[in-house]
Amino acid sequence: MEAALIAKLLASTGITALVSTRINWSRRPQGEALPAIVLHRIDGTPDVHHGGASGLGVSRVQVDCWGASYGSAKAVARAVEAAVTAQTFTQGVIRFDVILIADERDSTSDETTPIFRTSLDLMVYHANAS
Repeated sequence: MEAALIAKLLASTGITALVSTRINWSRRPQGEALPAIVLHRIDGTPDVHHGGASGLGVSRVQVDCWGASYGSAKAVARAVEAAVTAQTFTQGVIRFDVILIADERDSTSDETTPIFRTSLDLMVYHANAS
């Protein structure tokens, strides 16, 4: 699911126009240009029923949209929202049944030169595309 989600984001010209290929899992490389996106899988569970695993899964993914200004971070968040929210699509071998925004929040760093972040929590419903 992780590689397929990055591939979907990189396929969006609205996103790449803002962040180029600066989309990473877990952390933003030190000194990397802004704006940028960092993804974190917060939790996830496979769907299981009486017959065993169904192959379906739901993952909560935090998408941190970083920018040098509040407006820049928000623009990236809106591009992510437009690229994936409420759509059904297949990316590689993963079928995304729907992605929904569960939460959104803003923050800034405590650095001398602050950077801004808009975080989206996505509920990602996915399965193998077979």
